[in-house]
This record gives sequence, structure tokens and C-alpha cells, in this order.
Amino acid sequence: MSFHPLFDFGLAERVHLRTLPPDQAISEAAAARDGVLSHRQLVAIGLSKAAISRRVARKLLHPRHPGVYAVGRCDLTRRGQLRAALLRYGRRAALSHRTAGAQLDLLKAGGAIDITVTGHPQQPGRRSAVTLHYTRAWRPGEVVWVDGLPCTSVARTLADLAGGARRTDFTRAWNNADRQLLLDIGPLGEQIARARSGAPVLRRRLEHYDAAPPTESELEELFLELWAAVSPRIPISQWPLGTADRSGRVDFVFLPERVAVEVDGRRWHAIQAAFERDRDKDLELRDAGFDPHRYTWRQVKDQGPRVAGAVLRALARAQRS
Repeated sequence: MSFHPLFDFGLAERVHLRTLPPDQAISEAAAARDGVLSHRQLVAIGLSKAAISRRVARKLLHPRHPGVYAVGRCDLTRRGQLRAALLRYGRRAALSHRTAGAQLDLLKAGGAIDITVTGHPQQPGRRSAVTLHYTRAWRPGEVVWVDGLPCTSVARTLADLAGGARRTDFTRAWNNADRQLLLDIGPLGEQIARARSGAPVLRRRLEHYDAAPPTESELEELFLELWAAVSPRIPISQWPLGTADRSGRVDFVFLPERVAVEVDGRRWHAIQAAFERDRDKDLELRDAGFDPHRYTWRQVKDQGPRVAGAVLRALARAQRS
């Protein structure tokens, strides 16, 4: 059986642990593994079944799942809980669904632990906080390692969430993956081709998704086109705001109403630092007496008349004041 970093010690670590007194070896191994060890790992350190049972009786080891123990303390961090659940269900298990969404930083952490396994292992007990899902086999690329734990890929996770009962989880995860530039059309298309339960939802979402957003200049041209359809006025483009570089310029301003319009391309504004700079620019515009309006490239592309109407109303309000 091949080496698995979640279940097995490397050769050097195993040799080192066997040179230590048993309890010290247990403590050192657990410290590197979120306070959790499996029966197999305890045996690899050199403990017999009887030695493990004695430590359970003395409350040095706390059973969390069959063959899985918390070391020293019975409570575990969330990461320790995830590790314990994965150890329980073996080498073919991976975090999935909402738990994978949290591991991939697409959803908030918490709730029951979702794990997908191949085959049909023993069902969790009534009080288990694990929700099991099954798959025939993992396809290449469907399982990735995130922070040292196996987890379904972004595409597989989105497909799982798309087929679930809580559609808001899918929408939130999709939007977060989009903002983080994690959407990959190829793997998503593969999930659809496998006719998984979430395939129809994924297909509809992809039909309205453009993987290649326009450049900043293309987006500005698109705004000017939709604006020309509602008004003969031509806004000032790339108006300087305090600094000489492009980041200190405003896409469009209307004078004397002092209305500013910014149009955001996803590839740049998906970055957190850029998001913060945009908020700073809005504050600077207000300090300079402007009324800032910010629209995403998808709003400009798909809701152009609505965007133009909002700008017209802002100009009208400024003229009345």
C-alpha cells in the first residue's frame, strides 16, 4: 500500500518516534497532527493493543471514532475534528460538499462534517457529526490537498453543492470562487459531462458565465456605447484624482454635477487589495465633492440600460440640488 501523508509516518519520523518513550512519542506525533492519532499510527509508534487500551482507561487517549483517538484532551479544534473524521473513513475519503467549500475558503466553516468516500463503509453512528456521501471512484483531479487534508476540488465541490438541497450554498460558493479566480471551465465541463445530479444547475450557470472578462479599455468602451444610447453628453474619461498613476484616475466623471462612475473588471477587482483600494478611492471622491457610482463589468454587460438609468438619475438629482 502506497504512502499516504494523512495515515502514515514518513520513514525518518517513524524511526525517530520509536527511539522515544511511548508517551513522549504519542505526544510528539499528535502535536504535528492536530491532536489526533489512529490505531494504525499508535501501532506504528510501537504500542500494542493492550497498551492502547490502558491509555484509554487512564484517559490519556479519548476515542473519537472507531480506531481514532484524541490525545490528551477530549475536545478538538475544527481542524482536528476534520482529521479525525478522515482517519475514520480511510484512504479513499475526502472532505466534500459544504465542508470542502469551507476548506477551499468558499463558504463559512461549521456544521456537520461532509465526507465523500468510495465504496460503502460502515455508516456513522446516530450521534456522529459526519454526513457521508458516496462516489464510485475518484476521477483524476477531483481530490486536492488543502492545508494538509484531502478535499474535493473546486469543480467537484461546486458540482456537489449544485446537486444539494441548499441552493444558496452553491450560489455563495460559486460567487466566491469567481471572485478568487478559481473557476476553471474545463473541470466544470467534465462534471457536467458525468451527468451528476448538479449538472443542470452547473450548465445553466455556465451558459451565463463569460470566462474572459473584457480589458479595462474594452469595458470603458462598452460603458460609453450604452451611455450614448441614452444621452448625447460625453463624460470625461480617466479624470486624475490626486495621483499621476492610473490607479488614481477615475473612469468617468460628469462636470459640473460631480458624478463619478467606475466600471470594474473582474480579474483586477477580484483581488482583495484592489477591493480595498476601490473603497479608499470612493472615500477620496466623496472628500472631493463627488458622488461615486461603481458597477461591475457583468452589470455593464448584462444590465446596461439599468446602469445608464441609474447614472441619469444621479445627474438629475445633482442638477436639482
